[in-house]
Amino acid sequence: MTKDIRLIATDMDGTLLNDGREISPENIKAIHAAIEQGIEVAVATGRDYTEAVMPLKEADLRLPLVCVNGAEVRERDGEIIHQQILTYEDFVAMQAILEEEKLYYEVYTTKGAYSNNAKRGLDVIVDLLVNTGKFGSYDEVMSLAEERFAEGAINMTDDYNALLQQEGVELFKILAFTEDDEKRNRAKHKLTRKMDVAVSSSAKENLEITHISATKGEGIRQLSRHFNIPVENMMVIGDNFNDVSMMKTAGYSVAMGNAEEEVKQICDEVTDENVNAGVAKAINKILGVKK
Repeated sequence: MTKDIRLIATDMDGTLLNDGREISPENIKAIHAAIEQGIEVAVATGRDYTEAVMPLKEADLRLPLVCVNGAEVRERDGEIIHQQILTYEDFVAMQAILEEEKLYYEVYTTKGAYSNNAKRGLDVIVDLLVNTGKFGSYDEVMSLAEERFAEGAINMTDDYNALLQQEGVELFKILAFTEDDEKRNRAKHKLTRKMDVAVSSSAKENLEITHISATKGEGIRQLSRHFNIPVENMMVIGDNFNDVSMMKTAGYSVAMGNAEEEVKQICDEVTDENVNAGVAKAINKILGVKK
């Protein structure tokens, strides 16, 4: 092993997953190799738990998860390690700002992710797919987006307020979306100026809003405490701005070849793209596996 890495945390979309939203055989093999050498391997994603486990199950992988940008942390068997929720009062305040700027938004809760507009919901997924992958046609992107709805990754509701006032429903994250840069930037400024929230992005046209203590950086700190592994002995891999907090927290950070340029600049290393098993190459380098 070339470095004293005891835990590896990888982002999912644009990182661990290829453009078909699958984990490649090369990545699966490298993850197993790391685990066999006693290294914990975890996923840190903006997805909620329900959506995050889908590609893992398909790959027959059971890994610890940092979900919804750090708002929830789970063990490999799904046991909850940590949750950081937003209050209903927080939601009402954020709702006023987002609706003032006319941003479409979805809510991520303890009972799943919800949209109140199916068409706009598809637009968000298409935006994410386009910004984290390369596709041959718009039809291919739309097909994947529709599949996400069909699999139940996004639920429908007529009323966010009524939903969030139901017993047992707590708010983890709001995902807001607009193609208008000025509106998006104004909303971000108002949110961060008026509220104690963390605002990041997983694609060019969205805002991911969580509790101020719910970030991927805090998520890997929770894993650090849970597994008794210092953050200095962690390697993280990612591609976008919602990965920056964990890149600044971990002892070693790796940017994907398809990462945003600003993300590459803050990382210790740049690996290959997600379509070329960049995660596997980063892991194998740490393990000292020759090409």
